[in-house]
Amino acid sequence: MIGPWSAVVVTPLPEGWRFGIRCRGGMVCETAFLPVDTPLQVPQDDCSRGAVTAVQAYFASPRIALALPLAAGGTPFQQRVWQALQAIPPGRPCSYGALAAQLGSSARAVAAACRANPIPLLIPCHRVVAAQGPGGYMGATAGAPLRLKQWLLDHEAAG
Repeated sequence: MIGPWSAVVVTPLPEGWRFGIRCRGGMVCETAFLPVDTPLQVPQDDCSRGAVTAVQAYFASPRIALALPLAAGGTPFQQRVWQALQAIPPGRPCSYGALAAQLGSSARAVAAACRANPIPLLIPCHRVVAAQGPGGYMGATAGAPLRLKQWLLDHEAAG
């Protein structure tokens, strides 16, 4: 974490997840799914206002493009994975293995880059699934993070 959230908003996600957005230099540099008791934060700048508007539009209709200025940092390999994630259309998940083959890498390396994604939802790592089942999410292979990932996948499939 690099300072306070630029915005924290309520979501329709299961278990009351809130969504935090952090901007720096006019670009989104971090997002996170936060516990329901996280205090709300009205958007603090144009970047966070734009991100909140885009995220709310996504929750209303998951087929909209979340095209925002992003500053994700990361290694060159992580950058390649995160760029590939942004090309996966909503409602059409891709397996770790298929994405790895596309990038000339391994499924484990792709999974590690997904786990390191500092901008979930806007860089849609939830769209990458295991060959059998959803795989992991937010470093977990069970529990609330997996229910969140499944909700996002179902939301996009229905949209």
